[in-house]
This record gives sequence, C-alpha cells and structure tokens, in this order.
Amino acid sequence: MKKLDVRGLACPEPIVRAKRALLDEREPQVLLIVDSAVTRDNLKKFAAAKGLQFAESAQGQEWQITLTATGEAGAGQTAAGGVLKKGPVVLVRRRTFGEPSGELGTILIRAFFKTLGDLEVLPEKIIFINEGVQLACHDEAVIEYCGKLAAAGVEIVSCGTCLDYFNLVSGLKVGRAGNMYDIAGALMEAAHVVEP
Repeated sequence: MKKLDVRGLACPEPIVRAKRALLDEREPQVLLIVDSAVTRDNLKKFAAAKGLQFAESAQGQEWQITLTATGEAGAGQTAAGGVLKKGPVVLVRRRTFGEPSGELGTILIRAFFKTLGDLEVLPEKIIFINEGVQLACHDEAVIEYCGKLAAAGVEIVSCGTCLDYFNLVSGLKVGRAGNMYDIAGALMEAAHVVEP
C-alpha cells in the first residue's frame, strides 16, 4: 500500500497525487494522511466518481483515508486511456452576462439561466468560478433557475476556493462546492464550453 502525506497541501494537489498513484501508477491501494475536512470531502467525491472504495479513520484534526481500486476504477476513461467527451459545460466567471457589468448584464444573465431550462439540449454541468459564485449565493432568480436545472439532471458546481475567498462557503444556495480537480476535469471532458 502506498502512503501519501498530503497534510498542508492545497486543492487539488491531494487528489492529483491520489489519482497518479491509483490510476496512473496502478497502485491497488493508497493511504492518505489528511489535515483538512475539505480535502477529506474532496477525496470522498473523487473516490465515488472513479469507482474507488473509500475508508477513513479520524485522529483528532487529522484523517487517515484509504482508497482502494476496484474493477470499476478508471470509469470515464476509454480503453486507450483517453477521456470520454460529455455534454456541454457552462462556465460562469462573472455576475453579469457580457460587458460591462451593471443592470443590463444582470437582466441578461437571469434571462440566460431561465432560457437554459427551455432548450432541448441541457448542459452537463454549470460551473461558477471567480465572482460568478456570488450568483449561486445571492441572486434569487439565478438560484431558482439553477434549482430547476439541477432537478432536470444538470450538475451545479461552485468553486470552493472562490466561495472561501468571498466568505460565502456557508452561503451557497444551489448545487455543491467543488474543487479545481472537479472543474479542470469537467472542462477537459466537455464536448464544448459555453461562457455567458
């Protein structure tokens, strides 16, 4: 079993190291020592997404997490090691649609999210980054439309680092907080990326 001490490492480095060991180096099992609840949660999501068994034991403010490869590990990759392309991803970097920001941009961003729900092809994911995370916390219209999209199967993800930067970690009202591994992976696997 490979042991990885990822204490003090910022997102997404713990996940990158776990992925490298399990999926690239084909280690059957990895033990990670973690000192962050956010990292622990991100590793649990990573394990679920990749078909890995997840086990943990807490010791004070630290966790020992064991990830074990199963027959499903590596799901989402082709036999040649490439990534299967998924549907479109919407990447929201601002609180408004277009430039400059202001009342018109706010009207347009709300109309954009309302219209997404009426289209025949829904996005695979909507990712909020930078100041865009404020929409998922404060804009009631966008929150309502995203809630309907989530009910239709669209995954809504807000950058956890961005939420933390704007002191909005506890203010997220739709979707879930994600990490850079989530975000980079979704963008690379997307059929195409749309930025309002």
